[in-house]
Amino acid sequence: STNGDNHQVKDSLEQLRCHFTWELFIEDDEMPDLENRVLDQIEFLDTKYNVGIHNLLAYVKHLKGQNEEALKSLKEAEDLMQKEHANQASVRSLVTWSNFAWVYYHMGRLAEAQAYLDKVENICKKPSNPFRYRMECPEIDCEEGWALLKCGGKNYERAKACFEKALEGDHENPEFSTGYAISAYRLDGFKLATKGYRQFSLLPLRQAVSLNPDNGYLKVLLALKLQDNGQEAEGEKYLEEALANMSSQTYVFRYAAKRKNSWNKALELLKKALEVTPTSSFLYCVPSIVLNTLYAL
Repeated sequence: STNGDNHQVKDSLEQLRCHFTWELFIEDDEMPDLENRVLDQIEFLDTKYNVGIHNLLAYVKHLKGQNEEALKSLKEAEDLMQKEHANQASVRSLVTWSNFAWVYYHMGRLAEAQAYLDKVENICKKPSNPFRYRMECPEIDCEEGWALLKCGGKNYERAKACFEKALEGDHENPEFSTGYAISAYRLDGFKLATKGYRQFSLLPLRQAVSLNPDNGYLKVLLALKLQDNGQEAEGEKYLEEALANMSSQTYVFRYAAKRKNSWNKALELLKKALEVTPTSSFLYCVPSIVLNTLYAL
């Protein structure tokens, strides 16, 4: 029966590892800002790790009831996967295929949902894997970490744990190291007022920069953390390197402007960032005096 098929597919879907099963805590009033930040990252953050962000955009589109748009985002994730991770595309595709299955299920297209479940099952068929529709592997831990990291402060601890788990299997992996360092940096900021909390992101940031020497975004985070620790000269060195790097330039402008000691330089950087991303809520985190001056320019 159709009802029986529906229940059977739903039971299988619940076993998948993807955005629909990761319990991403997103409040309704957070949705517009999250979507803006995701779109910003797709357009402006020059990174090798962008497959996951298309998956997250698909999930956000689904939550807004835009399932056809969600399918388009998943197709972009699939195309990007073939381009960036061709040598490990099958394992890396598990999250995207799982999301496809869920979206088709919600659209009532059970045959297509089942087709994607079958694709997942074929990859998971390994003698060492006891699960039919899921696989324990660092690449998926990493994808889960990126999704949690993008969804706000209440998810940061879980994001850090995901990247830690991924790193257990591959200590020198540049992407896992990047995710761990960024989650550590965000957690430091989120827990700033927590009594007894010890900041810990400096070492992970150093490690991530050493593994990703061309990543301007990581360099600016390291620079800001060094400045927090009173290591101004070294921080300034990384900040200048980050600003000279075309990679992720808009993101770099915003972070650098937030903390650059020279107000004139900060205003110049903020103006550039605002020209490129006028909808970014990030800019409202900077001191109001800078914004007031900026809008008067």
